Amino acid sequence: MMEFTPGDFKSAYTYFHRQALNAVGNAKAQEDLLIQGELGLARLTTDLASEDGSDVEREAELVLYFQLKQLLEMLRALYNKRFEMQPEQEQLLLTAVLYFTSPVDALPDENILGLFDDAQIVEAIYEELAADVDRFQHLE
Repeated sequence: MMEFTPGDFKSAYTYFHRQALNAVGNAKAQEDLLIQGELGLARLTTDLASEDGSDVEREAELVLYFQLKQLLEMLRALYNKRFEMQPEQEQLLLTAVLYFTSPVDALPDENILGLFDDAQIVEAIYEELAADVDRFQHLE
C-alpha cells in the first residue's frame, strides 16, 4: 500500500526514500532495481525514438535518460563491489532508481506528464550526488 497521495511530490519522495533504505547494502534488492531500471531505461529509449512530443519534452527526456543511465552504472558498480558510497549517498541513488521505476508516484506514469516528476527527482538527486558521480567517472 502506498503511503502518499498522488500529486503530492513531498510525500511520494519521502515514501521512496524510506523504501530505498531497505536496499542499502542489500544485493538482492539492488539486483532487482538494476533489472527494473534497465527495463525503464529501455522504455525511455523507445519514447525518445518516437516522433511524438515537443522539442522541450524530448530535451527533458534526454537529460533524464543520460542522468539515469549514469546512476544505473553507479548502482551496477556498487552491486559488483567496484565502487563504494557513503550509506546516505547510496540511499539517495537508490531513491532515484526506485522513484523512476515505480509506475505509481506523484504523477503516475500513464499520465501525460508522468515522467515530469521522475525527471525532477532524478535531476535533483543527480545534482546532490555530483561529487560521487565525478568520482565514479574518474575511476578508470
